[in-house]
Amino acid sequence: MDLPPTLLGITTFVLHRVAVTSRSAVAERMARDAGLGLWQFAVLAAVADTGPAAQREIGDSLGLDPSDLARLMDELLTADLVARERDTADRRRYRVTLTTTGRAALRRAKAVVAKVEQETLAPLTETERKRLHALVGKIHRAR
Repeated sequence: MDLPPTLLGITTFVLHRVAVTSRSAVAERMARDAGLGLWQFAVLAAVADTGPAAQREIGDSLGLDPSDLARLMDELLTADLVARERDTADRRRYRVTLTTTGRAALRRAKAVVAKVEQETLAPLTETERKRLHALVGKIHRAR
């Protein structure tokens, strides 16, 4: 069903609807094809992007509550997707790294995200996709 014209005229409402639909598709396919939840993917991506990181730094960068992050870390450790070791600079902290299994799961998950994004943005040209990405990035950085 199409949205009423009033709602179609609200850019943030339309962006939200597109995001919800896309996020649902990513979550479903990622669970099926990569065996990961969205937050598990986010943690793996954060560790891959920053290199070994303190657990707290990962949670802060993702805006995760420490108890939620602890649960996610337990899941990732149990699945052998990450390893946790003492930080040599500060023995009170742990550093988290990706395992070989974690890197493979992240590759599969990134492929899922790329496919869903390709499908979601199919109506746009490559130039329009780049422009959209730049614009939403600008909005994100301003918040």
